[in-house]
Amino acid sequence: MPLEVTQRELNGIYVLALKGRLVLGEESRGLLTVIDNLLASGATRMVINLEQVNYVDSAGIGALIEMQRKTKAKGGSLKLCHLGPNLRQALEMARLLPIFDTSPSETAAVASF
Repeated sequence: MPLEVTQRELNGIYVLALKGRLVLGEESRGLLTVIDNLLASGATRMVINLEQVNYVDSAGIGALIEMQRKTKAKGGSLKLCHLGPNLRQALEMARLLPIFDTSPSETAAVASF
């Protein structure tokens, strides 16, 4: 199942709603391309909604880290919302959770800018 990315803009904040699997290959590369294009167009505030992501492998976690790094390098901010328990646990175990700004809901993530 390919990763679907739905993009919308709310007052200069770009919300990317993901659906499917964030895994090695086309899925993680495609998401990074979306982020690269947003950053190139001047977008610096992004929310990644993971509510409908049902599986993330290590490459998917790597893509999230890379997105965070690229956004910060441009002086921007990237926030994750709706982390599932498995993804949250994987990030905690790898001691990566602190590098991400997380919110329980999309509304809270957008409001935190």
